[in-house]
Amino acid sequence: MNSYRINLTLLNTDGGLDPLVRALNIVRRGKVNVKAITASFNRDAIDVDIYVEGIEDEVNWVCNKLNKLYDVVKVSYTATASISIPEAQVSLMGERNG
Repeated sequence: MNSYRINLTLLNTDGGLDPLVRALNIVRRGKVNVKAITASFNRDAIDVDIYVEGIEDEVNWVCNKLNKLYDVVKVSYTATASISIPEAQVSLMGERNG
């Protein structure tokens, strides 16, 4: 299996999680193994990186389905040598309040 990073920008006009959930439901239906997800919310958009393993045809299928969502501004994928999450984001994983 090869590793890929799917980069996605979603409209976030209402400030909620709905656009992200719709996108993740499509990824869930794809025949890829999700290894990590990072999401950054700002006023008008959600920038998402989804790190997956699988065959390229399936990653392409997921991206084509994502591109049909009305929330999607852009979607692309790139092959990666391995799943590598930026260090600053790794340090935030698993932290919870309370």
